[in-house]
Amino acid sequence: MSQSPLDSQNLSTLQSYRQGWKALNRLLHENKSFSGRETNNAFLNCGDGGRFADVSTAIGWDFADDARAIGLIDYDQDGDLDLFVSNRTAPRVRLLKNNLESDSSFLSLHLTGTAKTTPRDAIGARVAIHLKGQTAPLLRTLHAGQSFLSQSSRWLHFGLGENAFIEKIVVHWPGAKPQIFTGIESNQFLHLTQDSPKATPRSKSPAQSLTPSDQEVAPPTAIARIIPPAGNSVPKLLTASGKVLKPSGTSLISLWSRTCPHCQEELTAWAKESAKWQASGVSVILFSSDQEPRNQCDAFLKSIDAKFTAEMASPLAVELLDALQASIVDLWTPLPVPSSFLVSADGELLAIYRGPVSSDQVIADANLASATPLERRAAATPFSGNWVGDPAPATPQRTTNQLVQRSLPDLAIDYLRDALSKPFVKGTKFNHADNQLLLGQLLGQQGNPAEAIAPLREARKLLPNDIRIARLLATGLSETNQLPEALVILHDAITEHPKNADLREDAYLLALKNRDPDLALVHLGKAVSLKPTDPALRYRLILLQLEQGQPAKAIANCKTILATSPKFLDAANLLAHILSTHPREKIRSPQEAFALASRLCQISKNRNGNHLLTLAYTQANLGKYQEATKTLNLLTTVAPPDSPFTKKIKATLKSVQSNQPIRNKAWQ
Repeated sequence: MSQSPLDSQNLSTLQSYRQGWKALNRLLHENKSFSGRETNNAFLNCGDGGRFADVSTAIGWDFADDARAIGLIDYDQDGDLDLFVSNRTAPRVRLLKNNLESDSSFLSLHLTGTAKTTPRDAIGARVAIHLKGQTAPLLRTLHAGQSFLSQSSRWLHFGLGENAFIEKIVVHWPGAKPQIFTGIESNQFLHLTQDSPKATPRSKSPAQSLTPSDQEVAPPTAIARIIPPAGNSVPKLLTASGKVLKPSGTSLISLWSRTCPHCQEELTAWAKESAKWQASGVSVILFSSDQEPRNQCDAFLKSIDAKFTAEMASPLAVELLDALQASIVDLWTPLPVPSSFLVSADGELLAIYRGPVSSDQVIADANLASATPLERRAAATPFSGNWVGDPAPATPQRTTNQLVQRSLPDLAIDYLRDALSKPFVKGTKFNHADNQLLLGQLLGQQGNPAEAIAPLREARKLLPNDIRIARLLATGLSETNQLPEALVILHDAITEHPKNADLREDAYLLALKNRDPDLALVHLGKAVSLKPTDPALRYRLILLQLEQGQPAKAIANCKTILATSPKFLDAANLLAHILSTHPREKIRSPQEAFALASRLCQISKNRNGNHLLTLAYTQANLGKYQEATKTLNLLTTVAPPDSPFTKKIKATLKSVQSNQPIRNKAWQ
């Protein structure tokens, strides 16, 4: 896993970081081990200047868990630290009890701030314990967060060694002066409170009796019964003949294959229970995934006397069902056959069955159509427990995003549109706004800005101050030539969020499109002031300043870029260009321009055409026409023929051969 990059401008570092997250994301969704199934390791400091011994097996640490984090705590209050270990796989949490006998003493301290100068939890406080006979104190700092997404006990534990005598304890409180505590003996649990001169012993709670045990983990299997949250919409499914599959009433859509023995066994059992199916009110629709003539499937169904509706599935229908189940379980494991989907009369997903399922189970689950969200959650949970919140409503975004990831944006749009029309797709106004925003975003990405405007307007009604919605709606209006309204929307958004640079950038582009360069300059200048370390943004400001006759400001901004981002060579090249070719004599500095262009060509080893062209400008403007001609001739031999760059070289060469200096008339 790549570390977070320190330099946001280093593209190679950013690429490595992004690839690391993509790899981790794939491992997660494919349900694979993050650690390559390595056992846990523990290393003992040998105390001889850097050597460590692997004691994993000796202390019983070498579990094959996919361990993630460690939390330190003296769980049994016996003076040594025990460990909580969290795992991505079962068991999710282990308590590793430290039973090592030792003659060493300890001290455990709990800190409390006054809440005036130091927070009550005293995060950031540093404790120094000075022992008799030792020159260096023992140090501990109280941290908020340790290891991976975890927090150890707030009790600071100190191992003091044998026969330790504590001379003093110094607590460096955050935001306040250090405080000294004396007269403290070892082997205690003590509360230290800021501005209180004495330590207070902690009352020891009764020890809990713990018995080591092994968790029984069920063997992995592809068979599963999945009860999703309320509100998941089943997509429109096309048969191989191109017609839409339209279930009537509560239906079980079974994806099967004629060549699958488990499918044959399941369908044979269902066929013998036709009376039970009919009495239940659940319609069975057999959806064959076989890419073969239908008569072969019909022949098999006739042989087992299966009196169910049967259709041949189109490949896209299979893809849609796979995307639906992947979005529910959040795992990228292919949909097996047989797999079945229990659907309500109005198209809501009630259950997914990966692998064979009995008729009794399906008929019982059909009652979920009238169940409350709490009842559905209870039916989905394989173990008992207490919930800390209400059931989260389903959102069509998950399946939509699955289809986008599968490069099926048109199907994603169709699915989302259809889902948003269903009465059971509920949620907060934030959910509804996000759904409409996603629909508008997808329509815009597919080149349909006119269609994107309606859902974006709907999203803005729900969340009028949302920056994302304002930006996308303004973009859609701009692309459909509704510039005045787009500018109003951005103006309102900027008024609400004056420190958002992205809004200023959008307003700058809209102002340019509206042929208002003065307004564009104002917005872009504000964006740069909000993001002063963004060299690319400042570079765009420089170009606009040159067009608007502000060369002095452009030069100053070039130098600012070079001071903060010296590797942004485009700014150095533009600065040399300005100092050499600007029409105003007071702006030009030919020698400085020549030195800068020469240095650029040295850095790029004469391999950058833009740098060489700027060098030719500076040579010509110093009267070194022969050198400029030589540089331009060199460029002519390597530049692509008939390219705009070649035309620029030839135009420059014509002026140089006439002993004329180069002036950029666009900056007049």
